[in-house]
Amino acid sequence: MVSESLSDDDRLIGVCRALAHPVRLAIVRYVQRHPRCIGNQIQLHLPAQLARAQSTLSQHLKVLCSSGVLLAESEGPATCYTLNQTQLDWLCQQIGTLRD
Repeated sequence: MVSESLSDDDRLIGVCRALAHPVRLAIVRYVQRHPRCIGNQIQLHLPAQLARAQSTLSQHLKVLCSSGVLLAESEGPATCYTLNQTQLDWLCQQIGTLRD
């Protein structure tokens, strides 16, 4: 999860970096449409032109969770992923301040 000691700028940079990769953006879009999905579902539904190896997917999920974009919850042997709406609301607010 995102460290509470990060400055807003550092936090914004981390979230933007996490979302800047095409595979991670595809993952976020999939999770948005399929809340509480598991990694195997994500892997099967990524576009063919994107890297789909399990180890690569795991690394991308780790980055998205570390940046606070996704939340992961264990359900037995599976991990379910959802969007962290609080973090996305914060991101929208930060982007809004750039317009002012």
